[in-house]
Amino acid sequence: MDRVYAEIKRRYMTLQLPPGEWIDDLQLSKELSVSRTPLREALFLLASEGLIRAHPGGGFTARPLDLAGISDLFEAHIVTAKAIARLTAIRAEPEEIAELREREAAVNDAIARRSATDIAATNAALHSAEARIARNEYLSVLADRIHDEGQRLGYLAFGGAEQWSQRRLDDHFAKVSKDHAALIDAYAARDPDAAEQVACAHVRLFRERILQFVASSGADDVDFSGDVLTAMRISRADLTS
Repeated sequence: MDRVYAEIKRRYMTLQLPPGEWIDDLQLSKELSVSRTPLREALFLLASEGLIRAHPGGGFTARPLDLAGISDLFEAHIVTAKAIARLTAIRAEPEEIAELREREAAVNDAIARRSATDIAATNAALHSAEARIARNEYLSVLADRIHDEGQRLGYLAFGGAEQWSQRRLDDHFAKVSKDHAALIDAYAARDPDAAEQVACAHVRLFRERILQFVASSGADDVDFSGDVLTAMRISRADLTS
């Protein structure tokens, strides 16, 4: 089941399972060359993680991308990022700082190759490692769910594998790399205040990229409704940053 789970999750992250649409489990079982039993087990596991929705009458849909969900995502993201940054700065051991440097290098390599899929995956792996190093089980579980959904949203906003607006995204990812380096430097210096400040700025950077995407023509592919720009600004200085 692990292989099936990993492949369905990959398709979810890269939008091959379109947001909000029904999943044809019979067709999917044929594509993955598995019976429906392990396929449905994998789908139920993904449903327990909040990525897939299992419906009472039977059947599954990929979690939709809508305004309310994305607004909630950023609200949770800013809160958990602050807590994880502070704890990681306090608790990270030298070998864990070295691990974060290696993961940072993997992100930078993906950026240099302009691979949207690899950027999303390596970035999520870096921040998941931070959550693990913070040594708080509850924060780690929440962070993994946030990063899973953020990875899908990032893949959408960064144009997938086919599009790359060179100047705009190069500028964005230069800032991403700078934030990662500053964050790990703060961890190495055991400076929780500096780490929290950089973490907040990093979440805002991602949110601004999403706002730019919403304002672009690409937003036609997503079910956004209402006053997006207002609703996605969390306010109160991003929950007292």
